[in-house]
Amino acid sequence: MTRVSTTLAAMVAAVALLFSVLVASSASAADETVVYLDQARGDDTSPGTDPDQPLRTLTQALRKVTPDGGRIVIMSDYRLELSITEPAHTGDILVTSSDGETDYPGRLIFGDTPFIEYNLAGPTTFADLGVVTSQWAVFAANWNPITFGEGVTMQSVPTAGVRQVFVVGGYHGPSEQDTVLDADSHITIDSGTFYKVAGFSRGRGAGTQTYTGTSHITINGGVIQEVFGASLENHYSGSTEITMTGGRVGALHTAGDVTRYIVGSADVELSGGHINTIDINNVVEDVDLTLDGVDWGAIQAQNAWGGEGRHQQILEFAAVRTVRFAGQHYTADQVAALREIFDVLINTADVHVSAGGSGSECTAEHPCGSLETALGLLAADGGAITITGDVTWDVDPATLAAGAGRVTFAGDGPASIAFAADSEVAIARDVTFASVELANAGALELQVDGADLVIGDGVTTEQGSQVSVAGVSDGASMTIGSGEFARVVGITGLTEDFGGTTDVTVAGGEVAQVWAGTDVSHDVAGVRVTVAGGEVGTLHSSAGRVTENLTVRFLAGSVKDARLERADAEVGVRIGEAEIDEISVADWAAAADAERALVRLPGADQDVIDEIAGAFDGITEDEVVYLAAGGEGDGSSPTHAIGDLSAAIAALSGDGRVVLTDRYTIEGGYDLGDYDANVVLTSDDGDIDFGADGAALQIEGAMRLGGPTTIESLQLQSPTVDGTIYGMGHPLTIGAGVDTEFTRRGETYLTIVGGRDDTVPAPATSVTVEGGQWAGVRGGTDNTAAVTTGAEVAVRIDGGTFYGPVVLAHRGESSGSVTATINGGAFPQGVYVVYEEDGSDYAADYDADITVNGGEFWATIAPAKSRSTVLAGTYDLTVTGGGFGHLTDLLGAEGFAGSMVSTLHVDPGIAEAVPEGELTFTNPLVRAADPYMFTHDGQYYFIATGGETLSLHKVANPSDLGDSVGSVIFAPDEMANLWSPEIHHLSADEVGEENAGWYLYLSAAQTGDAAAEGQRQYVLKALDGDDLFGRWGDPVTGEVNVARRITNVDDPDFNVDSFVAGISLMRVADETYITYVAEVGRGTADFHQTINMSHIVNPWTLTGEPTVITRSEYDWEMHGYAQDTSDPNRWWPKVVEGATAVYGDDGEVYMAYSASGYWTIYYAIGYLRYVGGDPMDASNWVKNPTPIMSKNTEVTGTGTGPNFVDHEGTDWFLFQARPGPNTQTARYAFIEPYVADADGLTIGDGSGHPAPLGTEYTISVNPIPLKEKIGGFTPAD
Repeated sequence: MTRVSTTLAAMVAAVALLFSVLVASSASAADETVVYLDQARGDDTSPGTDPDQPLRTLTQALRKVTPDGGRIVIMSDYRLELSITEPAHTGDILVTSSDGETDYPGRLIFGDTPFIEYNLAGPTTFADLGVVTSQWAVFAANWNPITFGEGVTMQSVPTAGVRQVFVVGGYHGPSEQDTVLDADSHITIDSGTFYKVAGFSRGRGAGTQTYTGTSHITINGGVIQEVFGASLENHYSGSTEITMTGGRVGALHTAGDVTRYIVGSADVELSGGHINTIDINNVVEDVDLTLDGVDWGAIQAQNAWGGEGRHQQILEFAAVRTVRFAGQHYTADQVAALREIFDVLINTADVHVSAGGSGSECTAEHPCGSLETALGLLAADGGAITITGDVTWDVDPATLAAGAGRVTFAGDGPASIAFAADSEVAIARDVTFASVELANAGALELQVDGADLVIGDGVTTEQGSQVSVAGVSDGASMTIGSGEFARVVGITGLTEDFGGTTDVTVAGGEVAQVWAGTDVSHDVAGVRVTVAGGEVGTLHSSAGRVTENLTVRFLAGSVKDARLERADAEVGVRIGEAEIDEISVADWAAAADAERALVRLPGADQDVIDEIAGAFDGITEDEVVYLAAGGEGDGSSPTHAIGDLSAAIAALSGDGRVVLTDRYTIEGGYDLGDYDANVVLTSDDGDIDFGADGAALQIEGAMRLGGPTTIESLQLQSPTVDGTIYGMGHPLTIGAGVDTEFTRRGETYLTIVGGRDDTVPAPATSVTVEGGQWAGVRGGTDNTAAVTTGAEVAVRIDGGTFYGPVVLAHRGESSGSVTATINGGAFPQGVYVVYEEDGSDYAADYDADITVNGGEFWATIAPAKSRSTVLAGTYDLTVTGGGFGHLTDLLGAEGFAGSMVSTLHVDPGIAEAVPEGELTFTNPLVRAADPYMFTHDGQYYFIATGGETLSLHKVANPSDLGDSVGSVIFAPDEMANLWSPEIHHLSADEVGEENAGWYLYLSAAQTGDAAAEGQRQYVLKALDGDDLFGRWGDPVTGEVNVARRITNVDDPDFNVDSFVAGISLMRVADETYITYVAEVGRGTADFHQTINMSHIVNPWTLTGEPTVITRSEYDWEMHGYAQDTSDPNRWWPKVVEGATAVYGDDGEVYMAYSASGYWTIYYAIGYLRYVGGDPMDASNWVKNPTPIMSKNTEVTGTGTGPNFVDHEGTDWFLFQARPGPNTQTARYAFIEPYVADADGLTIGDGSGHPAPLGTEYTISVNPIPLKEKIGGFTPAD
């Protein structure tokens, strides 16, 4: 009876629950506002809530459901001829053709005008609705949630299948009133067919915006040609989160199109559907991608060139690209593609096997019953096989061997793997067993074939006395961390002598016998065995002879009987805290020249040491702490590594080494703690160099030492721009075997600083560098606010390459003594006692004693970098050796501010030696826009477009330019966009004695004015004669750092309110003319540029009516000319610019120029030939009808620069171009030989295209001897 009553009660409760749900549902439906819309028969004066009395316009329907939301039912075709904006609403609006009971044939039809917009003003969903388009149509969410639910279909007319619908989470094109920049967007796609879905905004509208919110895009279905996490056209965006569970996408971009960036991060999770191409593009900060079942065809990654500022922002953030991928879903080729792109790869593959399982996909819900089946799913990159219950080892050795990546067999709860009786199991792939029982019926031998086998934690053996682990080929390694084993053998089954090295580690468990080499009487070349834990019964070095190297390491654990036998050559034994009951040395061959090293570690048993000491050359004291990222041990062994560098140093009891066993990363500012002992950071513990397996120290910010430190035999890694090792006043030595590599797309090597990064004085610093690659070295402190008096700085450099300047003294106000010895190395950016920014006025008082015995030097050796640094004290330089073919200047203190006295002692043979040899280089030379190069006094000067400053470079050879650091010669207070600078010398014959000199021409905009439209032309004069690194200023008033606007005495409006740019000089028919670029028709369809020429009164004044020499005429000159798609009043011009004079050997005169938009791949170089007569008559300039330099498959966007003659007499033409097939790379400077003669102007090989990027050019080293580069010493030896 009770049972019946309970059942009845349950039934009644269920019926009541169902009834309550139905009532609630009906109440909810009753509360929803539903309006009907029929454009053909509706009436906006009707209520609209009855299908028999529909509304006529969508505008009225929207009013009916706002602000609280509701359902708009489109009953028939509704044609939208103009853009529409919803009234503001907080409730959800559903636009559909179904009222829940009746499905109407309603469709939303966009008219024939392009870019009709449906603008949201609150959360809106479209579902069960047809959308018809004949032109581009836009759904703009305006930062409101927009959803395309189930049942949305798109139809394009008259051509079916054309995708024409945009969905944007922000504005279509922001107006002056669209000022929200920090909002998030929310887009959900469950169905429908779309052209582009963008998380932020699309059109340029009122101007470029930088949004700071996050776009949220969810794709559960539908078909989308392209998805963009960011904006399209002009705008920059915050962050993006994209989720996909279904549907089809052609290309998924993390950011926007072309150069539109995500200035934040991208988090993309793809668990279903299909994507043709995943594009990790234009993200400043971190990228996290999850691939968990999505089907994808290709993946790519590129950050487009967004300007120097954006590039530096990317480098400074040093973003981490992380991918988590379920490897069971993907191929080996797909995994290889991920490795090319991502910095961190996490294989989350986890397949499940259980007793009685019958699934084929081996999921947790549907496990399979076969390890062989599960293993087949992990062929691409390995992963985990999770075992529940008792399963059988049915693995085909070929299946295991064929896959890539480590496979971990791990138990989940009670789990075991049953092996057949008397099995020999081949392990030909990296394998780990963990938390599982190895169940054997009789003998079981795990045979490691060229792979790494790890018996991890939690492994038990059913009959351990019959279980063995043995290598069977070269490259096998074995680690025992738990379990009971009868034998572990480095290599077994030998039929002849073995020339490799065995590798055995016991870190836990119990092993009755270890044969570190082999268990048969054949020779083994090398043996390495480590006991770092667990219990070993008897340890044999080998049953045969060990012919080359025997390495035995007793770090921890216990050994009952250690038998070190049959060693012929080198022997290394380390003894630490391991408990050794008995140890013996037997049958060793005479040492001859072989090293026999016994190393005593802290905690070693002295009786054990004494027992075998006589067999060794001596006893060495050592202390090693092992370090690994994520390590949780005490540092006593590689398998028990400690996880923190400062803790590792603190674990040392005195002098010792911290040995990195994998990649360890220093993030941000990191202090190593205080220590007095000498600490060595290395990846080599004396026996094993873990660097061979990837051990490295990655430094992302400041690493501050706490005591005397040596770094040696260690790979350093630099992912960012500010990775720096600070000695903090403690002796710092960079020893042998140290190198630096870039990670995470970094471009900057690490910097060495002997002093501090704060304002605390570091009176004594010492830096020694034996090698490596470095951004630079500073012997003292690197903080301009520091005040250091009485400093003692010692620097010694024996080798290495220093891509930044080598600076000896402290920054800021400082004084003291500097001693430096340079015996070798390469110094592409020179050597200085003091280095402050150009224009800084710091004071430094040093007695500097510098000796140069060797090395290769570029740039300058000088007491300071900035001419305005006030120097006092003495500067004594001795040069006994070195290479100076790349050096531009060897300077004393004269020419710098202050009273420093400098003397030079140079070997006459060194001073008078003429540099010899050849230099080979390839294009491009250096990243630069509008590059300009000229020669003066046998050396080369270079300048290019800048933002708010202009820097001049000086190099001894054209190929040195890539390593050059410029000096700022113009830094205006209220100007920006300093474009197309050119430096020309005008002689007294051209402009009169009073005006002769060097002139810098440039275009610029006043701060706050629009680039391009605001450009005007200016000029400065070198105020210190031929000293081009001296003062530049107004040629009339002499005001320093002030430019003069170019004027025309006959046209007061010239260069005032209209665009003028790109001035150059043209010397023709015994007169010097100025050429410049002007524009006509801005904002109209006639928008174009012209190249004009004018007479001059003086270098800053034109006269008379200018002549239009050329404008765009041919198709190749008009690429990029177009009307803006989002602003009909904005046009892109037909471009001609960059006029450059080219002179032939027989009097020919050509005007090279650039045509088509520089922002396109079609930017190209053409020329006009001067045919005689009045140069101001345009008919006397005949245009070549085709370009002489234009894009190819490797290089695009070729534009004019100057031409120059090198020290060998070869004519070179300098031009700008973009490496790559598109405009998503920066502009660079290229040079190729040219010929100007009666037949015309030819650049390069005459093909009309740049030479292949790998083309090598060879020139001799500039032959100027050192003595001609010396200046500023009193007196000079």
